[in-house]
Amino acid sequence: MTRAFLFAAVALAAPALAHADRTQVYSVTGTDCASCADAIRAELRKIPGVRKTEFDKHAVELSVSMADSVGDEAVLAAIARAGKGWKGLVGAGQGAYLPIPDFPPGADVLTLTEDGSAIGPLPRLAVAGKYTVFDVYAEWCGPCREVDERLRKLALERKDVAFRKLNVRDFDTPLARELGPDFETLPHVVVLTPGGKRVDISGTDFEKLDLALRTP
Repeated sequence: MTRAFLFAAVALAAPALAHADRTQVYSVTGTDCASCADAIRAELRKIPGVRKTEFDKHAVELSVSMADSVGDEAVLAAIARAGKGWKGLVGAGQGAYLPIPDFPPGADVLTLTEDGSAIGPLPRLAVAGKYTVFDVYAEWCGPCREVDERLRKLALERKDVAFRKLNVRDFDTPLARELGPDFETLPHVVVLTPGGKRVDISGTDFEKLDLALRTP
């Protein structure tokens, strides 16, 4: 009976071992937005044995729970298929978005915060005699890069505009709280005119931006 019992126990345990899950973290490079993870998830869903995926938009890392039979190569190939130039690396600590291009030489541009820390009232940071554009962004925000591209073009055309970059990181940082209840979406741009008028712009509303830069 003892041998029969042991044989039965092994037989019952074998299927469980065959379907054991593992969780692996993959760093992602080459993307420019947190929403890019949706395309990666879509590719991973095509792989039998992939159970669950989670994306850390700040670390740019993908955590994948999957059957033990799913190899790292299959996951890395899925990441590469999801987007041109996208790459996965096994392990944490190597994720990075594409760098944001620099402003043209000679532009009046400063980064006031890179970590979402508070900076104080915006009027105190306005540049006298110029339009001051405060660009509130996050590295994981794709549309924020569209705004940045527009501002870089303006820097070539307008010498009467000063640009101030504010990396808010997320909606619960000290800077986000300092911006007040009207700050609910990204991109977010605040224009202070030479005359002291304030214009808040949510999203990629370039028509409103151009109008604000013509307001005294």
